[in-house]
Amino acid sequence: MKTKIKPGALELFDQALLQIMQANTTRFGLTAKVLCAFCRAHGLQPEEEQTLDRLEYLAGKKLAAEMPKLIDKSMRVWKITDAGRRYLDDHDL
Repeated sequence: MKTKIKPGALELFDQALLQIMQANTTRFGLTAKVLCAFCRAHGLQPEEEQTLDRLEYLAGKKLAAEMPKLIDKSMRVWKITDAGRRYLDDHDL
């Protein structure tokens, strides 16, 4: 059953995703499933589909980017962009 995220919580969800991606110092991105797991540390329990929706939203805002598929062509991985880092800095996150 899909749990609806309240509008006020969407910004917190987006910020959590950006913070998690910023902490990833590898050259590879993180999958939505991994990001869901890390969101638990931020008090969130999103489903993978919701996480993908927010990642696509963040990519549309140029705050995150889907990485090229180097290993498994079916696996979607994501990283924070420089604009995403600036967003976190501008908001003291």
